[in-house]
Amino acid sequence: MKEEDKWKAKRIELAEMEKLSNKKKQKSRPRDTEGTNNDEDAAKEVAPETEASKRPPGVKKAKEALRRGGGADACMEALDKMWSKKEAFDKEKEKAKEERFLVALEIEKRRVSIDEKKAEAELIKEEKEIMSIDMTSLTPLQRQYYETMQQKIVARRLAN
Repeated sequence: MKEEDKWKAKRIELAEMEKLSNKKKQKSRPRDTEGTNNDEDAAKEVAPETEASKRPPGVKKAKEALRRGGGADACMEALDKMWSKKEAFDKEKEKAKEERFLVALEIEKRRVSIDEKKAEAELIKEEKEIMSIDMTSLTPLQRQYYETMQQKIVARRLAN
């Protein structure tokens, strides 16, 4: 286990801390003015090493990053995917709506056709009664009315 990056980084960090503590001990002894320069040099040396030897993310952080999907690009991809699914669903919905409309239109056409046929049948029934009426028992005015009606019916039937 000590060969893993995590532990290597920890050992390097401990070694650096020991160096700093040794330098602090040397600083407490006033030998010369170069001690302050050594501290600055040591701080400069420590900073690049710690930056280069950062620990890799832990298991929890790695899993959380996977769950999040990697950031803004993943969010945009997810939104684009959701939007395309919504558009496809809307197209299907619109198509179903159009089909329902066409079915309703066809039913309405059938109903109108049936109503026309009923009206035609009723008209034929009335015309038949007018054409088959007994004119011997009618008054002259009624006879004239029925004769005019019969002539109109005949003219209409011959025209068709």
